[in-house]
Amino acid sequence: MNRIIIVILLFPTLLLSQNNCEKYVEKYIPTDLNDAISFFECKWSEDDLIGFKNKEEQSATSELHFGTGMSLRNNWKLWAGTSEISKFFRDLGIHHPDDMSSIILTSLHRKLNEKPIELEKQIKYYKDYWAESERKENVRKKEEFNEFKIGDIVEFLYDYDFVLKRQERKYMDDKCFATGKIIDLNKEKFELKIKLIKSCDRKGIIILEYDVWDKVDGEYKKIEEDKIEIMKKGETRWTSYNLWEIVE
Repeated sequence: MNRIIIVILLFPTLLLSQNNCEKYVEKYIPTDLNDAISFFECKWSEDDLIGFKNKEEQSATSELHFGTGMSLRNNWKLWAGTSEISKFFRDLGIHHPDDMSSIILTSLHRKLNEKPIELEKQIKYYKDYWAESERKENVRKKEEFNEFKIGDIVEFLYDYDFVLKRQERKYMDDKCFATGKIIDLNKEKFELKIKLIKSCDRKGIIILEYDVWDKVDGEYKKIEEDKIEIMKKGETRWTSYNLWEIVE
């Protein structure tokens, strides 16, 4: 008597049965890496999981960087840094949202292919990358900063914005350039202590622009956007060196 053996492929059905998929409701934000992997295993279709799994790791993750990756960076509040999963990564020394999303997608790909996730090695890779980037950046800054000397007359570059349109017109028409004199140098912070000689507008020049965040009901929220600091003619302030160039 012939026997018919039926083989049932359980991937990813078996995988899904191990997860509590009911909890992944709309706008759910995972709490850690394992939860993020389970999220995708539950929310993606079988075809999507298999298609992602069968691609080479680098191609699979890089193809999703600007689609799925951007979505999770925004929806999981990785940029805002207010979610549990964001804190999970920051506690591991990973601070850039791009790195967080890359680790999530890489780990998912390895899990689907039954490979070791090697989270520690992934973390080390990004830490080494940023350490080397910072070293190179400091070398570049030192070279540029060393060009400045106490007593130099410097011209403002308007890196942030103009206080008024008329100030911008004067600058663009070469009619007026904001200038200052270097009073002191801070080599550790790459800052120049500048006395502003001319501002090309009585309102002054914008030397800093930033968003203000504060903790509201236990969560950090942006309470003010594009706040500016203005320096007026005759004032002496510490500013970043890259706002100025030496007058020839």
